[in-house]
Amino acid sequence: MDSVYEKVKLFIEDNGDHYYLCEIEDILDIDEETLLEILRELKKDNIVTEDHYFETGCLNNKICADCFEPMEHEDTKLEETPEGNIQYKYIYRCHKCFKKEYY
Repeated sequence: MDSVYEKVKLFIEDNGDHYYLCEIEDILDIDEETLLEILRELKKDNIVTEDHYFETGCLNNKICADCFEPMEHEDTKLEETPEGNIQYKYIYRCHKCFKKEYY
């Protein structure tokens, strides 16, 4: 498990802050359950932070950065930017810890 932990850690450190779980699974050749377990450990070790976010690859299916459980699309709002443009704000809620995230 330690070598898999190190592979995931290096992948996270080398590839920005937005990830699709299925891509990590394919690239590193690990199963989803193992990946989620390692991501939880990386969160405890402060390797994964609130700047990171994860998706399953399915439409409107984000993964909570706190507990790595699926987040459900809760609402979409229109907001005006300081420049006067209109943009969509997507609101997701974790089904386990109920944390809200905005995209």
